Amino acid sequence: VQQALVAEQAIQCGFCTPGIAIAAAALLASNPAPGAEEIKAAIPNLCRCGVYPRLVRAVERAGRVARREELISAAAAPGI
Repeated sequence: VQQALVAEQAIQCGFCTPGIAIAAAALLASNPAPGAEEIKAAIPNLCRCGVYPRLVRAVERAGRVARREELISAAAAPGI
């Protein structure tokens, strides 16, 4: 999820990022292929920077990575 958020440029100021990352991970754990509406409903965090379209793309991408349909090579590994 972290790598997808970075790769899709869905992080701006970082204030909401931890909550969004946790909510996205929980969503993907229960539904590995959520649609845009499911993502919007599962992530109620407010983002004052307005990255919502990129956020949806990031969660969809993280799902594809989790399903081993895609790799992310443009983002640093988590913890770096």
